[in-house]
Amino acid sequence: MPGRMSGNGGLTLESDLFGFFRSRVGEAAAHQRADVSERAVVYISRLLTEAGEDRAPTPRAGETLAELHVQAALADPSAAIPLLKRLGDWSLLLTGFFREQLSRRRLSREYCARMGGGAYERLERLLPGDVTIAPVFGELAQRYDACVEVIAEVRDEAANRSDSDVLRLYEEWLRTGSPRVAERLKALGVVPGRPGGVG
Repeated sequence: MPGRMSGNGGLTLESDLFGFFRSRVGEAAAHQRADVSERAVVYISRLLTEAGEDRAPTPRAGETLAELHVQAALADPSAAIPLLKRLGDWSLLLTGFFREQLSRRRLSREYCARMGGGAYERLERLLPGDVTIAPVFGELAQRYDACVEVIAEVRDEAANRSDSDVLRLYEEWLRTGSPRVAERLKALGVVPGRPGGVG
């Protein structure tokens, strides 16, 4: 993984993990013509860096997104802020980068979007005086799906998929209808179409 420490205390090949993700996220946003601000790109890059360094804001053992949502709803505003951030960030990572876990956890993309987008929306309201981060949370709430697609493209590139993954990509496209996945299929010579000619 880029940015890991080597045995002699120096950094390995690609020394700046944040820089690695910042570059990939920016490229993915530009490639998709996503309406995502520079501040959101930086936030997403930091989030992916945390995931790459095993510092991702994951639920604690046995904790579900619904339980985290309830905890945040019952907490006073100052205690709710870190809970909501963890809920929003983990939902975004789960939907965009770790989406294979969705079926294992029996979660839908739409459910995660409601959880994550709702958490970011509440964060924006709880931080009205913070002109640095509150607008970012507002954007993540409003542009949640676009941010998911940007993260998913970064994941796809990192995974370095081959032609043998066409069937899995096609199944993902059938489930999500993602334009990004459709474009990837076309690049592999497959024109996606819904069964019965719809799509």
